[in-house]
Amino acid sequence: MREVFTGSFFAVGLILAVFMPMTGAWRSFKVILTNVDFEANDKIVDLRVDLQNESGDSKLSMEIKTFEEIEDVQLSVDVGLETDKGNYSTLINRTLNFCKLMKQRNSDPLLRGIYDDLLRHGNLFKDCPIRPGTYSLTNYKVDEEMLPSFLPETKFRFSMVISKPKVGLIVRSNIYGRIDKSKGFDNLKRFSLG
Repeated sequence: MREVFTGSFFAVGLILAVFMPMTGAWRSFKVILTNVDFEANDKIVDLRVDLQNESGDSKLSMEIKTFEEIEDVQLSVDVGLETDKGNYSTLINRTLNFCKLMKQRNSDPLLRGIYDDLLRHGNLFKDCPIRPGTYSLTNYKVDEEMLPSFLPETKFRFSMVISKPKVGLIVRSNIYGRIDKSKGFDNLKRFSLG
């Protein structure tokens, strides 16, 4: 009897050891982007944005043309969750020097992680000052693995303001979306025991 129990315990342990790393990669939700609105200072930058929603995947593409050298760039980020229809409660609010973020990898780990993820999907600014030219983001899909697994099913707003002292606004954008638990791979309803 003891040998059967030990053999079963070993088999379960082996299965967990093999499959646990893979289960950590599953999320019980999808991030679906629903709308993007923006305004840009057309003397400094031209911005084109395209949002596509196909078969449950949201993909964001941007083309950014800068007309002059831009230095000393300030970045303000605000992430809010919808509490009432159209009202958002701020979850994260940060203002920092964007050039410092690009130069010092540990200046703000959260925003640096988001920016590094964006860099994998295009050719964006990698140093300051930002030189005149064309930059792009192509078919960016939010990496759910970067987000905590306990996120509630809710609507959100990601606001970003890029500005320059003495000049003012360069770009202001709002990205709206929702956390959809019915679209996740590890849907709890699908795998429930009842």
